[in-house]
Amino acid sequence: MYGDPWPREPRLDPFRDAVWELSLDGEVVGHVLTAVGRMRSLPWFWVKQEWVWWQVHWLDGRPTNPQEDHGPGWLAVGELEQGCLVPDLDGVRYDARPVGEPERTRLWERYGAP
Repeated sequence: MYGDPWPREPRLDPFRDAVWELSLDGEVVGHVLTAVGRMRSLPWFWVKQEWVWWQVHWLDGRPTNPQEDHGPGWLAVGELEQGCLVPDLDGVRYDARPVGEPERTRLWERYGAP
């Protein structure tokens, strides 16, 4: 219960302090930062679980509002695993791919951490 260790969801490993490149019709248009956090959930705040924080940073300098993704549905996680993301209500589907080092570190430092 309260003294139990926090679970680590292996499915979320690719989203721990990660950066994803977003493109539309082959042109890079922005980046998504993702991080994994811990929370307690209902029914009694005894259930320990992880959740994903994500935020889009468009190349024109506009960031979106940070979003949270919670299991078991993992909507954004599922989209990114499939190589896409629909970040806004406008329904535009962007192609997404993870960014490797050293570019990941440079972009993470540029856009900031949660």
